[in-house]
Amino acid sequence: MAMNKGLYLPAIQGQFGSWVYYAALMRLADLQARVRYAREIHDNPKLSEMIQRSLDDKTRAQDISDYLIKTNDRFFNSLVVGVHGGHPQWHPFDVAVRNNAHSLSDIDETDRDALGYLEFSGSEHLFALDGQHRLAGIRRALEKNAEIGDDRVSVLFVAHRTDAKGVRRTRSLFVAINKKAVPVAKRDIIALDEVDLAAILTRRFVDEQSLFNRGQIDIDRFTPSIPAQARALTSIGHFYDLIKLVLNDIGARRGDDELKRATRVRLPDRMINRYASEVLDYLLRLIALDTELDEAMRSKTFGELIPSGRAAPKHRLLFRPVGLTIMMRLIASMQKEHTLAAAFRLVKKVPLELTKPPFKGVIWDDRRNRMITANATLVVALLQYMLGERKADAKLRERLAVAQGVTVDSVRLPSRFS
Repeated sequence: MAMNKGLYLPAIQGQFGSWVYYAALMRLADLQARVRYAREIHDNPKLSEMIQRSLDDKTRAQDISDYLIKTNDRFFNSLVVGVHGGHPQWHPFDVAVRNNAHSLSDIDETDRDALGYLEFSGSEHLFALDGQHRLAGIRRALEKNAEIGDDRVSVLFVAHRTDAKGVRRTRSLFVAINKKAVPVAKRDIIALDEVDLAAILTRRFVDEQSLFNRGQIDIDRFTPSIPAQARALTSIGHFYDLIKLVLNDIGARRGDDELKRATRVRLPDRMINRYASEVLDYLLRLIALDTELDEAMRSKTFGELIPSGRAAPKHRLLFRPVGLTIMMRLIASMQKEHTLAAAFRLVKKVPLELTKPPFKGVIWDDRRNRMITANATLVVALLQYMLGERKADAKLRERLAVAQGVTVDSVRLPSRFS
């Protein structure tokens, strides 16, 4: 929401890295009237275009409101506000020395132009890039007590462009700010992080790939599991975890640290594209292990087919989030002895029904008709044994005995695959 009235704010101009910013003083009343949440002016449904975390903690906003109203010694650190549209103007003051302690020439010439005022015409769009909960608290407080509207808070203004490069730059700034403060929630890393390769690929696949952008991935859920009757294969939080598993496997097979750095420094676009192709190929191979899953993911009626694959009498392994994780961890465990292609050929021997060994009675409770996800790592170990990738040992027998509720003497390991 742009305003038509001009606004003049005392400010200091600064530069940090590639960012030119303005540290200004702004009345709380003006902040309330002019600054919006990003979602109020950027109504983009695609994950790749989001530039701000969700405002999901109403308690925090109320606590901030109470603090402003009830505390005389109230104080805020600076809010960061993005500016787009309009043409804010910077007007430096003329600086003069008023004593004889030094002369004007002693002051760096660049610093002489750093003090001035920032002019807003009123046509600009302002949104809280960092400090949205403080903004929510200010709004609530001023509704109850307008007198504090003359309090001035420090605001850092940065320019925002709405093209792809500009959105990426602003989102990177948001994550950098929040990574140095309160840890960024997983949901915000997935939606916003422009450095984390797994987050970049998650957004790309969910936005652009037909196998994942037609409801197969529930973008509103960030839990590692999903209801049995949900009309999606898995949650976006779990999908992000799967992509991290794939990337770790690829990196381990190459034996380099390139992907370890990809969580801290953004890779060049050509490398991102290369990894996107490799990860997509991996996911396609994984889905193709189960022809029923492959059909469901490609079908226009996937919303009906995916839940049916989780229901009796099928109870398909790869239709369950934990089943996908088990299969991918199994494949990754073979990286020292087998190529990726060879590993996929081997895991084709794995049964895909939860009612068969080694799943029944370990991760699948057929009496209660539910998953026992706590035993997922045990199932990976059992599958390694069944594929001949691991020897039978006392520890494996003990773990299986505990899972099945029997004594070690009576436990029987599942038969090895031929």
